[in-house]
Amino acid sequence: MWVGIVYCITVFCAITSFCHSVTVQTQCGAVDGIQNDGVSSFLGIPYALPPIGKLRWKPPIALSPRAGNCWNGTLQAHNYGNTCFQISFSDPTRQKLLGSEDCLYLNVITPSSSPRILRPVMIWIHGGFLQYLNGNWPLYMPTEELARETDTVYVGFNYRLHVFGFMALQVLADQSPTNTSGNYGFMDMIAVLKWVQANIKNFGGDPDRVTIFGQSSGGTSIFALLASPLCKGLFHRAWMLSGSPILNKTANDAFKDNELFMRNTNCTNVDCLYSLSSAEVTFAVPWTSYPYWAMFDQGDLPTKGHFDGALAIVDGVVLTEAPFDAWSHGNMVDVPLLIGSCANEIDSDPTDKSIYNWTWIQYEDHVKQYIGTFGSDVTNIALKLYPSKFISPEFQLTSMASDLRMNCPTDVLALRAASAFTSPVYRYVVTSFPSVPVNAVGIPFPASYSFHLWDAFAFFGFIPDYIKHPTDMDIEWQRNVRQEVMAFVRSGAPSTLSWKPFPSTVGNLSFTTNAIASYHEAQCEFWLKNGFFDYAWIN
Repeated sequence: MWVGIVYCITVFCAITSFCHSVTVQTQCGAVDGIQNDGVSSFLGIPYALPPIGKLRWKPPIALSPRAGNCWNGTLQAHNYGNTCFQISFSDPTRQKLLGSEDCLYLNVITPSSSPRILRPVMIWIHGGFLQYLNGNWPLYMPTEELARETDTVYVGFNYRLHVFGFMALQVLADQSPTNTSGNYGFMDMIAVLKWVQANIKNFGGDPDRVTIFGQSSGGTSIFALLASPLCKGLFHRAWMLSGSPILNKTANDAFKDNELFMRNTNCTNVDCLYSLSSAEVTFAVPWTSYPYWAMFDQGDLPTKGHFDGALAIVDGVVLTEAPFDAWSHGNMVDVPLLIGSCANEIDSDPTDKSIYNWTWIQYEDHVKQYIGTFGSDVTNIALKLYPSKFISPEFQLTSMASDLRMNCPTDVLALRAASAFTSPVYRYVVTSFPSVPVNAVGIPFPASYSFHLWDAFAFFGFIPDYIKHPTDMDIEWQRNVRQEVMAFVRSGAPSTLSWKPFPSTVGNLSFTTNAIASYHEAQCEFWLKNGFFDYAWIN
């Protein structure tokens, strides 16, 4: 789909006078991009060697003149690079594959390619469970319009996903100079941050004003990068949207969890693993057996004692200790932090798709079925906190599950950061509703409320693409998100003056912003006091 978009732009530019070629120098040589209405796009720039063959499950090898691995001549940066190899998230059979292991490419969109006037830089880390999508997924990425309207340089990129980006195995650790494995996708991200420091000035970006922002597992990635000793000095603001608040699995535990993968491959050594095709490696992943890489239960209420494994781990290199521990020991990238979640996170893709047509009796039965595994007293209190006959069963179930899985645990994350950082930490919850149900990023399920992705869509400017006839409130929602975020990018604080750093206030984010003392205080106190933090979303 995105290839077609690029092709159409290229043809349009070829037959009109609105676009022209523009060339910028990087440390590895010249790159030629396309300038359209004052904004230049440089697409598909390689930032590391293809991680194929014996480079599979190895740290990325950056391109550099010293290493002698740069391109020759001028790189034509007119087309997006390959998507990283993955299972199509739209295929319920989990048999359709797409992408390539040769996928370490980035894109730069800039309102100026002149180094004379330097602009803020925002680096986008896409979501998708650390298993899906890419840095230029349609209607889920930075655009020329965004760069023009915000006068900011944007960088998007692809990083290794699922088994290629996050498989942790003892046999890989045994042949590693650092005696560990896993988190290769995080290493790719750090390689991009270093590339930006070395090159972005020539694209008109200020290397001293870099904001990283990521949504869903992209937000989880920011959680990791904020605690990584490898990231000091590489960015200066961070915006975390709906990321997992749990990241504490050790490498040794992951090695044990992933022994099933090794058995599925029928391999006993590294050479055998390298000889497998991309498809063979992917189909060996234990999607529906522990550690449950498919994570099918994340869009619903939990069952007592059921936990998914984790892709992101404390590997000893990218993360020398769990983020909360690192922060408490003073080991963090201490920068202003904006942390957001959505009131109805799971509404974009609930596990039970019949939720949109439930009766109140079905709602109560569902709560009893799942929360009932924690005891009848817990169930009774939960139903009092989220009572029947309020808005809709869909709203109440997605509110309950989203508070338990994301909103309340994210308060814990924000509090831990605020307690450790000297820089301000700002917390918000999205309460804006779309005016009509929305199908999100190709997911054909109607999201009616403040669903996962709703703040990202607003910032990128895609509300008119998702809603054919947006209302004034839809457009005001989009405007408000951009205003708050861009104020944070430029000054380290949102634009609403009454919105103070956490835990003093929480930003109630809708078509306007209201600073409130807390969000769902009674509900969060109940879930957290009863041990439900352990059931928060995990990547």
